[in-house]
Amino acid sequence: MKIIIGLGNPGAEYVGTRHNVGFDFIDKLIQHPRLAPVDKEMIFVKSKKFQAKIAETNIAGEKYILVKPQTFMNQSGKTVRGLMDFYKASPEDILIISDDLDLSLGMSRTRLSGSSGGHNGLNSIISEIGTDEFKRLRVGISNKIIGGTESGHPYEKSEAKKFVLERFSKREQPIINKMIQKSVDIIVDCLTGKETFSATTFEA
Repeated sequence: MKIIIGLGNPGAEYVGTRHNVGFDFIDKLIQHPRLAPVDKEMIFVKSKKFQAKIAETNIAGEKYILVKPQTFMNQSGKTVRGLMDFYKASPEDILIISDDLDLSLGMSRTRLSGSSGGHNGLNSIISEIGTDEFKRLRVGISNKIIGGTESGHPYEKSEAKKFVLERFSKREQPIINKMIQKSVDIIVDCLTGKETFSATTFEA
């Protein structure tokens, strides 16, 4: 069992915001033509048990769970921990998709492990499962320096709290759409064995 989790905040008011690119990734992934649904139609089902929207698919003959947590961002780890316990999955079995203020808009980065970088969703996951040794894809969401000369991680700066809940501008939207599509294609290549998942940075 493999689990792919896109991070975001639930609710219509957060749709399309910078902090929700993890949800956008999962929505695009579920439509990918190279994924085969377990049933005739692959749809999300809301699970109260896991506090998440969940869909199942087969990728290269292996069962995958696609997940959009319905907790708020800083409680994402509860969903991840619950799914890992239920499916007896290890940290090596999960892939987390999140936004990244350290990366420019139009860039993404894959990592096999690493710190949260101050991201509340990743912080929650690391705290709940007790390790940062899990695969992640981080999608750049900003073309400006957040917080100016303030010290600390970008997500810990006062300006960041408002910025990540804003929607992309008309100029930015095509860039993030292209980046998410390319990220999905790259991840599907990794999942189907066409490419090896490794630490790398790429752009749209």
